Amino acid sequence: MNYKVVIIGGITLFMSWDVEEYIWSAIRLSDGTKEIYSADLEAFQAYCQENDVSDPGQIDRKTLQGYISHLVLAGNSRRTVARKLSAIRGYLKFLTRQRLLSENPAHGLSIGRIETKLPRVLSRYDADNLMTAASRHGSPDYLVLRDNSICELLYGSGLRVSEVAKLDLDDLDLEGASVTVMGKGSKQRIVPMNKSCVAAIKHYLESGRGSMIAALGSKFGGSSSAVFYNQAGLRIGTRDIRRVLDSRSANPVNPHALRHSFATHLLDGGADLRVIQELLGHSRITSTQVYTKVSKDQLIKVHEETHPRSR
Repeated sequence: MNYKVVIIGGITLFMSWDVEEYIWSAIRLSDGTKEIYSADLEAFQAYCQENDVSDPGQIDRKTLQGYISHLVLAGNSRRTVARKLSAIRGYLKFLTRQRLLSENPAHGLSIGRIETKLPRVLSRYDADNLMTAASRHGSPDYLVLRDNSICELLYGSGLRVSEVAKLDLDDLDLEGASVTVMGKGSKQRIVPMNKSCVAAIKHYLESGRGSMIAALGSKFGGSSSAVFYNQAGLRIGTRDIRRVLDSRSANPVNPHALRHSFATHLLDGGADLRVIQELLGHSRITSTQVYTKVSKDQLIKVHEETHPRSR
């Protein structure tokens, strides 16, 4: 991104709102987060221009406070407002670091404490049912085998949906029962696969993947190294994976719910929190500690349902 800078009366004015360089430079953000932040910044730009703030150099504290009020009045949740503010704060920090702003007007700006929303966790019964759910009526065998493998990776290894979509054949070690994953911030980790997951993937690679490529014929245009493809002949996407889960469940299931369930069921089984942190690829233990609250709630529920003084 090239800024055309004009200095008038000691005031720096920017002639471009292009945020692509900031998004490109944010290497610690996942691709999905970059897309969301890009949309958030475009919406903020539109608000600014509607309120006579024609370039980033004119943004001040009042502008930011006005935007927060605008978002709240529009019905956005506190969590959504906080995410949008995070995108703006990072963008303005980037401009300050590049010396395109003398100071960051978002420094210290906060909307207050946000209550942590506990992740949805499937019961073991519901998780097992999802793993063994009947396929869509009339689905080719190769799609059934593909979908089985995807579900096993999401729940059996706790992968993010984006990590499953990005898997290449070289990332799989079926003999060693592990998968190498490139997570957030380009951090690589090795995650074990259970026997059911290894069996599902092996069956898919031997009997499903090649059949799918052959069935796609001239439509096939995906990477030859990708593990999973969609029916358009391209590497599978996160939305495709969401459709896979929707087709196997009576109630909509977000792929992240399987990751949450993976972590919580490990914790319930006695796994150490630090081990779960490594498996999930969390950089901070605080990101993993939310699962202790989930398990605590489960313990309370079991106590209430089983203790004689609770009945």
